[in-house]
Amino acid sequence: MPYDPMDAARRRHRRQQRLGPDAVCVTCGERNPDKLTRISRSLLERHHALGAAHDAQLTIVVCLNCHARFSAAQQDDGVPLKPEDNLLERGLAMMTAAGSSLKVMGDAFVEGAERGRAIVRGLDKDFPEWRKRPWSRP
Repeated sequence: MPYDPMDAARRRHRRQQRLGPDAVCVTCGERNPDKLTRISRSLLERHHALGAAHDAQLTIVVCLNCHARFSAAQQDDGVPLKPEDNLLERGLAMMTAAGSSLKVMGDAFVEGAERGRAIVRGLDKDFPEWRKRPWSRP
C-alpha cells in the first residue's frame, strides 16, 4: 500500500486510540508520536515489561528507541521468550523481566537527573540570581 500523506489524521487517531490520549514514554518523556520519526510506525509503542510470554496484559508505553533498549536489556538479562511450564519458573521469569525493565528505567532517571544538573550549572553561570526567584522555591 503506497504512502498516503492525506491519511495522517486517521493514523494519528488510531495511534491515539491504541495508546490513549495521555501516552508518554516512561523513560525519555516523549509525548508526540509525530515529532521525531518519518517512518510509518508509531513513535510510541507498548512494551511488555514482564515479557509478553509471561504477562501479555501488563505493558508500558515507550518510544521506539527506548523499546529497543528495554528489549535488548531483557535479552541481555536472559528473560525467557517462551512461556514457562510451571508457576515457579514463570514467576522467576517475570521477576527477571521486571528487574530488567526497572534497570532501564533507573538508568533513564539517572540520565535525566544529570541533564537537570547541567541545566542548574548553566543557570548558576549565566543567571546567578535565579535561586532567589520565587518560582525556584518548592
